[in-house]
Amino acid sequence: MQIGHASSKGSLSLRRWSEFEKVKKTGVKTGGQNMILVKIESPDGKLRIGIICGRKFDKRAVVRNRARRVIRESFRLIRNGVREAHLIIIPRKIMMDRTAAEVQKELVKLLSKAGLWKEKLEF
Repeated sequence: MQIGHASSKGSLSLRRWSEFEKVKKTGVKTGGQNMILVKIESPDGKLRIGIICGRKFDKRAVVRNRARRVIRESFRLIRNGVREAHLIIIPRKIMMDRTAAEVQKELVKLLSKAGLWKEKLEF
């Protein structure tokens, strides 16, 4: 499912350690079956995302990178339906057994649960 124009112009990413720390310490957590979403209101008025997928997820870098890639692509396709906020997404190990479409549905469900989804869409 794609919402609006899905190009990824500009930086969507949280890049600095201090940005991640601020979201982790002051953010509100919303848990799902495949991932955890941590959010804070956007201080700069932009939608920004960070993905934390460390060695605890899997020892192999190729597996961790695939998880990041699937989340990033799922988010890119739906980002026009998301309100401005700073987000951190932490995948759970079970996510690797899911398809990209299932990950995207879970992401939409978490975003609407967190109050960040602009539209009322049913799957």
